Amino acid sequence: MVTVREQLPGRLNELSQEATVEHADQALHDLAEWLDRVRGILGAPLKQLEEVAHFTLKKELDSTVHHRSNTFYMGIEMADILAYLHADEDTLSAAMLYRSVREGLMPIDEVLQKFGEQVHSLVKGTLSMGKLSDLIEQNKRLEDHFNNNQREHLSGIYKMLISVTEDVRVVLIKLAERTYALRELTKASRERQERVAREILTIYSPLAHRLGIAQLKWELEDLAFRYLAPERYKEIASLLNEKRLEREQYIQFVIDKLRKELLEHGIEADINGRVKHIYSIYRKMKSKNLSFDQLYDIRAVRVLVKGVPECYHSLGIVHQIWRHIPHQFDDYITNPKANGYRSLHTAVIAENKSLEVQIRTKAMHEEAELGVCSHFNYKEGGKNTDRSFNHRLHSLRAVLEHYQERNDASAHKDDESGESFEQIQDFEGFEKIYVFSRDGDIKELPRGSTVLDFAYHVHTEVGNKCYAARVNQRYVPLTYTLKTGEQVEILTKKDREPNRDWLVNSLGYIKTSRARDKLRHWFRQQDRSKNLEVGRDILNKELSRLAIHHKSIDLNDYCNHFNVKLGEDILIGLVSGDISLHALMNQVNRHMHLDQDEPELVLKPTLNPRASHTLSAHGILIDGLDNVELHVAQCCQPVHGEAIAGYITLNRGVSIHKVTCPDYVRMIGQEPERAVEADWEMQPTRGQSVQIVVEAYDRRGLLKDLTQVIFSDQINIRQVNTISEADGIANMKLLIEVKGLAQLSRLLARLEQQPGIISARRFIQGN
Repeated sequence: MVTVREQLPGRLNELSQEATVEHADQALHDLAEWLDRVRGILGAPLKQLEEVAHFTLKKELDSTVHHRSNTFYMGIEMADILAYLHADEDTLSAAMLYRSVREGLMPIDEVLQKFGEQVHSLVKGTLSMGKLSDLIEQNKRLEDHFNNNQREHLSGIYKMLISVTEDVRVVLIKLAERTYALRELTKASRERQERVAREILTIYSPLAHRLGIAQLKWELEDLAFRYLAPERYKEIASLLNEKRLEREQYIQFVIDKLRKELLEHGIEADINGRVKHIYSIYRKMKSKNLSFDQLYDIRAVRVLVKGVPECYHSLGIVHQIWRHIPHQFDDYITNPKANGYRSLHTAVIAENKSLEVQIRTKAMHEEAELGVCSHFNYKEGGKNTDRSFNHRLHSLRAVLEHYQERNDASAHKDDESGESFEQIQDFEGFEKIYVFSRDGDIKELPRGSTVLDFAYHVHTEVGNKCYAARVNQRYVPLTYTLKTGEQVEILTKKDREPNRDWLVNSLGYIKTSRARDKLRHWFRQQDRSKNLEVGRDILNKELSRLAIHHKSIDLNDYCNHFNVKLGEDILIGLVSGDISLHALMNQVNRHMHLDQDEPELVLKPTLNPRASHTLSAHGILIDGLDNVELHVAQCCQPVHGEAIAGYITLNRGVSIHKVTCPDYVRMIGQEPERAVEADWEMQPTRGQSVQIVVEAYDRRGLLKDLTQVIFSDQINIRQVNTISEADGIANMKLLIEVKGLAQLSRLLARLEQQPGIISARRFIQGN
C-alpha cells in the first residue's frame, strides 16, 4: 500500500506545525494530487470528499497553535487507507472528519448541518468506539489479559467494539485509525509502544482477520510484532534481506518460465512474487518448530487467471514443469477454508529450491485482499458461537462487496446514484451487550439488561443487597438499561433485602431469567412458613386422591433422593416447582416397594415364605396359616405395597386390610386375637383391583377418551359404571387393575389433564 507520507513528503506534517500561507498553498496542491489518485482508485468524482477535505483543512488553519494537532494529516491518512479498501465516499468523509471532531476543532452538530445524517452518524459512531478504545487502553486489568493472552476474555473485547455501533462502516474507520496510530508509534515511549502493539495484536488484527482485510491484517501484525519483539523482528527481517537479491532473481526466473508455459497452453495470467510477512513467518516457525530454511513458502508466486477451469489447468502445468513436494497441496476452491477463502496452494521444487505457488481467479484475489469473502475464525482457534456477531461481520463484507460493484458500475458517471446505504445496512442489533465491572472486567449480558440484572450476574448476594448503582461514575436508577462500553458499579448494604416490586414485569427492574430465578429463590426462602402450608395442602390433596392416609407418609424418608436436608424442604419444592408431585409419588411408591418394573428397589417381605401360605391370586403371604381362604377387603381395597394385615373371619377365611383401615382398626380393637401378620410378595403376580371415580362434564366421546388414556398405560379395565346427572355432570366409576401406587398416581394425573375432567380419585367404600 502506498501511503500518503510517501506521496506527500512531509508537507502536510509541516503544515500542522507552521500554518503559513505558503504551506497552505502547497498543502492544497498536494491535496489535489491525492484526490486525483483516490478518484482513480474508486472511479468516482468524490465531490463530497473534496469539500470535506477543504473544510477540515480550514478548521486546522483557523485553530490556535496551542490547540492545533495533526488532525488534517491524520484524516488524510485514514481516508487513504480506506480508499484502498474501496470504502464509499461517506466513509472516507467521516474518516477525514473524525480526528478534527475528536480534538474539538469542530462540533459534531456542525458535521450534521454541513454533510448530512450519514456522515454525522459515522463520525458519531466512531467517536463512541474511540471512547471505548480509550477505556480498553487505560484498563490495567485488560492489560493483564493482553500480557497473558487470555483469548476467552479478549474475544469479548472486539465483540464489544463491533456491537457499540449500529453502522458496520464504523468498524472500518476504527481499523484505519488504529493502523495509522501504529504507524505513528516510532517516537512514542517504549511502554506505550508495547501497550498499543499488544492491544492491536490481540484485538484489532484478529478483527481485521475476521473481516478478511488481509492488507490491514498483515500491516497491523508486522508493526505490532516489531514493537513487541524487536530483536526477533530484526532477525527475521535480516534473513529476508540477506537473500533478497538472490530471491528476486530466482522469482523473476520462475515467473518468466511459468508465464511462457501458460501462454503456450492458451492461458493468460497475472503472475507476481510474494514475500510472506514477518509475523506470519515467526508464527509458523514457532508453531511448527521450523528453521527459516525449512519454510516452503518464503519463496512464492501468485498466479491470477480468468476462471476456475484455468486454475486447475494451470495447476497441472505447474506440476508438469516442477516436481511436487508431497503433502504440500491444498485445494481451497473445492473445499474453501472456514473463513470462505478460496485458492489452490501447492509447493514444488523449482530449480532445486522450494517454491510455493498460489493459483486463484482475480475475483478470489479481490475477496482475499479486500475482505469480501466469508472470513472469520480461521487460525484463531475459535468457534462460531455468537450468531448475531457473525451476522454483523457477514453484513460488513456484503457492504464492502457492494462498494466494489457500485464503484465499478459508476466509473465516469455522476456520484449521485440515488441509492441509499440503508438498503444494504445491517440493522439487526446485537443480542448481547458488553460492559465493564468496577474492577475493569468485561461482562457479557443479554441486550436490554438493567443494572439490577448486572448485579445478579456478578453474584446473588450482590443483587440481593443492592441499593444503588453508578454507571460511568453517575448515579442511575436500578431500572437503568445498560449499553455496551459502560462501566457499572453496584452499591450494597448488609441489611438490604430484595423488594417484591423487582419481580413486577411492568416496573422494569429486571429483564433476564437468571436474575428473576435468583429473586424467586430468595422469596421462596423468606416465605417458608406460607409455602410450607401450601405445599402441605398440595401433598394432602394428592394423598387424598390416592386414598392414602397422610400420617403413613414421612417426608424425611425422601430427603436423600431429592437432595434436601428436611422433609419440609420437599414441601417447599412442591410449591416452587423444583420438585414435581409425580416425582414425589414415584418415590413414595418405591419406598413402599410397589414398582414391578424396578424389582431392585422393592423391599423384601418381612415374613418367611416357607412358614407362610401364599395366595397366588393376590401375591400375599400369611404368617403361620396354611390352606386358608384369603380375600381382599372391599372396605379399603389395599394395593400392592401398602402396609397390610389379616383378620380371621368366622366363615370367609382371612380378610386382608390396610393396617390403617378404620374397619380393621375397630375389629382388632374388639378381638385382637383374630389379627394375623401379612405381607406382599416381592412382586405382584397380577394387577391389583382398584376402583376410581371420575367426575367430568358430560360430552360426546368422553368415555372413549378416558379409556384410551387408561389403555395407553397398559391398564386393564374390568368394569365401568356411568351416571349422567341432570346438571350435565357425569360420574364414572371404573374398576381397574394397577401394579401399584406409582402407576395409579400417574393415571389419575393423566386423567385430570383431559378436557372437561373435574376430578379423578381412588374410591374406597366408606370414604
